[in-house]
Amino acid sequence: MDINDQDFKSPLPPRRMADLESPLPSSPPVTEPISPELAPLPVQTPQKKFPQNYFFAGIGLLAIIIIFIIIKFLVPAIKGRNATVVTLNYWGLWEDSGVMSSLISEFETKNPHIKINYVQNDKTDYRSRLAGRLAKDPSTDEVPDIFRIHSSWLPMFSGNLAPVPATTVTNLVLDKDFYNVYKNDLKIGNSYYAIPLMYDGLALFYNKDLIQNGGVDIPKSWWDLQTAAAKLTVRDDQGNIQIAGVAMGLTDNVDHWSDILGLLLKQNGADILKDTPDNDTKISDVLSYYTNFNTKYKTWDETLPNSTALFAQGKLAFYFGPSWSIFNIEALNPNLNFEVTDVPQLPTLQNISDTSNNSSANLTDIQWASYWAEAVNVKSKHQAEAWKFLEFLASKDSLQKLYAAESQTRSFGEIYPRLSLATQISTNSKIKPFIQAANNAESGYLASDTYDSGLNSEMQKYFGDAINSLLLSNNDSTTIMTTLKSGLNQLIQKYQLK
Repeated sequence: MDINDQDFKSPLPPRRMADLESPLPSSPPVTEPISPELAPLPVQTPQKKFPQNYFFAGIGLLAIIIIFIIIKFLVPAIKGRNATVVTLNYWGLWEDSGVMSSLISEFETKNPHIKINYVQNDKTDYRSRLAGRLAKDPSTDEVPDIFRIHSSWLPMFSGNLAPVPATTVTNLVLDKDFYNVYKNDLKIGNSYYAIPLMYDGLALFYNKDLIQNGGVDIPKSWWDLQTAAAKLTVRDDQGNIQIAGVAMGLTDNVDHWSDILGLLLKQNGADILKDTPDNDTKISDVLSYYTNFNTKYKTWDETLPNSTALFAQGKLAFYFGPSWSIFNIEALNPNLNFEVTDVPQLPTLQNISDTSNNSSANLTDIQWASYWAEAVNVKSKHQAEAWKFLEFLASKDSLQKLYAAESQTRSFGEIYPRLSLATQISTNSKIKPFIQAANNAESGYLASDTYDSGLNSEMQKYFGDAINSLLLSNNDSTTIMTTLKSGLNQLIQKYQLK
C-alpha cells in the first residue's frame, strides 16, 4: 500500500515525502502549537461527599426538637384554651376585693382554667347565712366553694367541711411552720379542716402617760393588775370615775369581756366541758375575780362608755383587745400615746398565796387566740381546684403580698400564721406582743365579735347571766353555778362538744 493512500489515524498533520527523505536541519525545529484536543486536563482535587447518615441524623434531630416544642408549649396551650373553665365562689369577710384582687389575678394567670369569684360578706348574721347557703345544691351559683369561718365554728360546720389534702398539708408545712393553736383547733384526728391565713388573740393595752404619771409598773400577774388599776383610778368629789384603772367587772360596756373571761378560765385550769366539783370551783373563782373589779376595787362601773371609746379618750389606763382594736383606737385618736404588752398571768401553786409578789417567776404562760381560717365546701365539685387556690394563698410569698396589700389601707396587715415569717413584722412594737404570745395561745367558745348567733353567742349569754347574777342579786355562788352548768350542758349536747 502506498503510504500516501494509507488511512492514517494520527492527529498530527501529514508530511511530504521529500521532508522524510531529507536530512534534519541543524537549526532547532519550529515547535508547532499543540491541538487543544491534546492539552492536558487540569488536576482536580476530589470533593468529599456528605455521608447520607449525617443528613438523616440531622433531619431526625430537627424532628425531635419540633415534637418537643409541640408537646411542651403548643399542646398545653391548646388544651388550656379548650379546657373547661372552673369558677370557684369564695366567701370572704374582712378583706375587700381590692385587697384580694392582685393575688387572685396572679393565681388565675398561672391557672387559666380556674377563675375566682370573691365576695366580701357583711359580718351581720354571717354564720347563719353561710350555713343556709351550704345546705343548698352545690351547683347553684350562690353556694360558696371556699369560705371563711371562725376557729370556734368547727362544731357548727362539722358536716360541711372537706378535709385538707395530705399533699397540701405537706407542701405548706402545716404541722411545723404554723402556730400550735391551729393543730389544736383545726385538726380533728389526722386531718385538718381549714387553713389559716392569719392570727389574732388578746393583749393588754396601756396608756403610757397615765402609767408614767401614776408611778406603776406594767403588771405581770393578775394580782399586779388589781393593785395597779386601783392606784390609777381617779374619782371626783361625788365618787364618779374620771380615770378608770382597767375595763373589767361588767359585760355591757366592756369590749371583749368574754375573751378576758375565757383567758382567765384557761389560765386557772377550768374546763367548761367538765362537770366536777373541782372544775366548778375553778369557774366560780374566775367569776368572782372578774366581778371584783366592779364590786371591790371599783376600777370600772356602768356609768362609763364602752372601753374602746374611753381608752381612745385617754381616760382608761388598761384595756384588753385584739390586734384590730389598734385600728379603731388610732381612728378615734391618732395622737394617743399607748403601747401593747402581754396579758397578765396567774401565779402557779408555789406562790399563789403571795399576792404581793410582783415577780414574773412561777407564772403561767397561757395566751388567748381568736382567729379566722379558710375552709372548702365538702359538697363542692371542684375541691381539688379550691385546695390548690388555698395552698397558693397560704404560701409564704402570697402571705407577704397579702400583708403588703392590707398595709396600704391600715397601719399593718393581718398577723402572719407562720413561725418563719414572724421576724418580718416583729419590729412593730404594737403587734410584737401578739406574735410572741401566739405559740402559747389557746382558743375557746367565748370568742367575742364572731357575730355567729350560735355557739359563742349562746356561751356568752350563760356566762353573762352568771356575772350579772353575782353583781345584781343576792344569789350565792352555788345557785349561780347550778344555773350556769345547766346552760353549758345544753350547749354541749346541742353542738356535740368534746
